[in-house]
Amino acid sequence: MYGSRGPRQVVICGGGVAAVEALLALRALLKVGVELHLIAPNRHFVYQPLAVAAPFGLADTHLFELTELADEQGAKLHEDALEVVDTHRRCVRLATGEELPYDALLVAVGARRRDWLEGALHFGGAADVTAFRALLQRLVSGSDQRLCFVNPPSPGWTLPLYELALLTASHLADAGVIGAELTVATPETDPLSAFGPAAGGMLRNLLADRGIALRTAAQATRIDHGKLHFESGATLEVEQIVAIAELEGREFAGLPCDANGFIPVDEHSRVTGLRDVYAAGDGTTFPIKQGGIATQQADVAAEAIAAQLGDAIVPSPLRPMLRGMLLTGIAPTYMRAQLGATAESSSFEAAASPLWWPPGKIAGRYLAPYLAGHNPLTRDQTLADLAPPPQDPGRAEGLHEEARELALTLAERDATDGHFESALQWLEVIERLDGVLPPGYLQKRDIWRRHL
Repeated sequence: MYGSRGPRQVVICGGGVAAVEALLALRALLKVGVELHLIAPNRHFVYQPLAVAAPFGLADTHLFELTELADEQGAKLHEDALEVVDTHRRCVRLATGEELPYDALLVAVGARRRDWLEGALHFGGAADVTAFRALLQRLVSGSDQRLCFVNPPSPGWTLPLYELALLTASHLADAGVIGAELTVATPETDPLSAFGPAAGGMLRNLLADRGIALRTAAQATRIDHGKLHFESGATLEVEQIVAIAELEGREFAGLPCDANGFIPVDEHSRVTGLRDVYAAGDGTTFPIKQGGIATQQADVAAEAIAAQLGDAIVPSPLRPMLRGMLLTGIAPTYMRAQLGATAESSSFEAAASPLWWPPGKIAGRYLAPYLAGHNPLTRDQTLADLAPPPQDPGRAEGLHEEARELALTLAERDATDGHFESALQWLEVIERLDGVLPPGYLQKRDIWRRHL
């Protein structure tokens, strides 16, 4: 694995889910003889999926230090950004002017979020939590009563929109608000169409139970004088509109892209027409822009790179498995679908207890265990001793509920006795089981931390 100029160099561009998964996967596959370089625009990995729960006081947005991660994996972190890929000289040029040679290159820079509906509050992650929290306050006060949640024309991942709607309905019910009108409008023919028609039926029922109106095959075009206009000519009277931000690709000199800036890749995440260059995540042409899919793309790229550099591995093609934890405001619903060439060839299952382990918003092969091992609880092995849920769904759901109630009881008891460190650890258990904390416990956690 050593060439004339020493160890082979693998360069990973990006600081998000796909890039971190790729770094962990490559180090697991290539323990020696390879220099890993991570190029990221900042020193923090932001765990974005829980941003939808933050305005409701159910979760914090988690930050992880990329410096610590790179050091642990024996990689060099460059706080910089990709500008040019020179495939002839086999190097990348960065924003600072630095050039890095590569034997293999993985581009995992994500996609840009774009505001597409003028006059709407666009939600794209942690940066929009404060604005959404202010909207909730207006709904609770009664100054606004009609709110519509809208998906963009080309939705790459629609689950956050339904979470925002369901969590808002629960929040208003808990606050005793009566008369608020919530609507979801999506260009999909079925809600959550990425999971198939069975998921759409399940979500239709869930939205109806919460009193949330649903408009499918409805593409919003503009807001005018308190009305939301659709492509069909229909209108909806509203006071506030929340739109999921649209994604567009990032174009780089030296890399091919489609009309929207997304990088075309094959089933091994190789960039079309290029040698030894790979791409993974939201910046590729794969239609579903979701963290779990991004980690799977990163895994197949890592295997292909390892095989290219001489590792005795037969790289697997991408066989996308879509996993989603839907936050409903009561208990999460876990969904899983093996994606086939057609809707008929795809499978779908849903459960109230985890369908993968460790349970989390992003079910990355390497990323999920890494994040689970970097909270204080699992470092002490308390959570690591919890076994994956049993195969029997009924028994698993019962055990899940028992574990949640027990953890809440023990957290309260320990806090009452002044054992705040232990109480905080029990909250970690709940967060791992459900993805979020019950209402009011984010504030309790802050109080208990201050006592420490």
